[in-house]
Amino acid sequence: MDSVSEAGLKERLKNVPLKPGVYIFKDSAGTIIYVGKAKALRNRMRSYFQAPDRLHPKVRAMMNRVHSFDFIVTDTEVEALILENNLIKANQPRYNIDLRDDKTYPWLKITVAEPFPRILITREKKDGVSMYFGPYTDVGSLRETVRLLTSIFPLRTCKSFKTGQRACLNYDLHRCMAPCKGEVSADEYRLMVDKIIAFLQGDNRAILKQKEEEMKQAASDLEFEKAARLRDQITAINKLAESQKVELARPLNLDMVGLLLGEKESLALVFKIRSGRIIAKDTFWLNRVFEEDEGELAGFFLRQYYANNNDIPGEIIINVAPADQDLIKEWLKIETGRSVAIKVPQRGERRKLLDMMMENIRLLWEEKHDQDARARELLMHLGRVLDLEILPQRIECYDISHLGGDETVASMVVFCDGLPYNAGYRRFKMKLDRNDDYDSLRETLRRRFTQARAGNPAFLPEPDLILIDGGLGQVNAAKGVLDEMGVDIALFSLAEKREEIYRPGTGQPLVLERRDEALKLLQRIRDEAHRFAIEYNRQRRSKKMTVSALDNIEGIGPGRRRNLLRHFGSSARIGEASVEELAAVPGMNRAVAQKVYEYFHTSGGFPGK
Repeated sequence: MDSVSEAGLKERLKNVPLKPGVYIFKDSAGTIIYVGKAKALRNRMRSYFQAPDRLHPKVRAMMNRVHSFDFIVTDTEVEALILENNLIKANQPRYNIDLRDDKTYPWLKITVAEPFPRILITREKKDGVSMYFGPYTDVGSLRETVRLLTSIFPLRTCKSFKTGQRACLNYDLHRCMAPCKGEVSADEYRLMVDKIIAFLQGDNRAILKQKEEEMKQAASDLEFEKAARLRDQITAINKLAESQKVELARPLNLDMVGLLLGEKESLALVFKIRSGRIIAKDTFWLNRVFEEDEGELAGFFLRQYYANNNDIPGEIIINVAPADQDLIKEWLKIETGRSVAIKVPQRGERRKLLDMMMENIRLLWEEKHDQDARARELLMHLGRVLDLEILPQRIECYDISHLGGDETVASMVVFCDGLPYNAGYRRFKMKLDRNDDYDSLRETLRRRFTQARAGNPAFLPEPDLILIDGGLGQVNAAKGVLDEMGVDIALFSLAEKREEIYRPGTGQPLVLERRDEALKLLQRIRDEAHRFAIEYNRQRRSKKMTVSALDNIEGIGPGRRRNLLRHFGSSARIGEASVEELAAVPGMNRAVAQKVYEYFHTSGGFPGK
């Protein structure tokens, strides 16, 4: 912010009212870099326009980027709080506290806003209308949970849904109530949804009792098949209940929130307790932008965590009293339609639980920072080995895969701080199939950095180090493209046969000891790029083989072919399906299903066989 623009902003500040509202700071590109709320806008904003030496260094750094500001007046401070939450979520300003949850963990999602909700697994909490349960650290156990849940509560799992269509195989397996076929009314279905939500929130005793009574009645009525099905459901309920750890003697419903402050970042942990059981744990890392104190950080966290959250209990216990506590309670009352207590317990059962939570937080903190220290030491060692000018915190690796020039693809994998960053992975289908790794590598890098230079966030930031799967020829081909595009990034290749490391323009490779941790890291990155490329190439070839194979089967036209691929997802699954499963696909009948089955099992049409 130069003196001219600062003078203009100070002059405009005189017209800002002394009313509640939200203020918005923008940089020279018009990008929102900070959003704040205030009881009196002008007074709060004036505090940013002091002499630079009176500002906190981080605030001073932000104000140097401020080029303009906007403000929105609200009737009350609560409305300002709600608006601030929405603007931060929508714009994710650089200088607001960043609340980072672990998006790699999967969640159980119920789409309660749909007429006939479905249950599914997701890794992102994108909307504020569905209900989420988790996160789960093991996606395999989560899939088993969904399988058990649908055997107890037969909700639909299909992505597309239309009434009047043919029921899928799940209906025959008693894993869906087939609302598509009109087998269940909306009210009956909603009752089942309410039951599964109650179960996931820890209330399984009433459901277990009901199922036991239904089983006894079925046995009494000599409905032995129904009784056996109910028995299996009871077994599934007990199996799921075992994973919910009882912590309270009484069936209380509350959230426990713990905060631990560090110099540069902080850790927040939430335990959701429903009916006396811990049913979910959320972990968040928060960056400290302006060295906020505990109360300010607690207030921010509660506002962000419960914004657009449809599972807010009547009581929240926390280890730090949040700033603006009364304001937050008033906002939560508006959100829920009832009072929500926020307490910092000093003694008793809740205090013991909070102490237990804080011990968990300390363990998480120590584990992460031990890992960070080890990762930093490894990256520093790698930097020394490769004679790098900067620490290689973001490393990208590229590999080409094809089979005789067919379905040529490339992979780009990303490692941040020595660990895979799956959200950064990208894959490329070559515009022309060719048996030329060098040309394919050139195309891949050209496309990747063209996107980055165009500002595409999917390809930002650029890496600190580029690794190529290959030898001297590959690394020189890559260097030519980077020079052509003006990309100045450290570049190496790793040849698989002798694990030799090549730098562009030098014929003499660097050979490290097999036990060297730097080499092991490069090998992990290279092998991951290789795996990702081969996986994509196989997917492309499998799809191509399946389409051509299905074209040879009498009775399979474009519509049925599309439905089969959409339903099973791959050629392997079509080839493994039974006649009954094939016949259950929309548009199929048993006669055509039999032909598909026979083709894959008797004519050698099964891909890969």
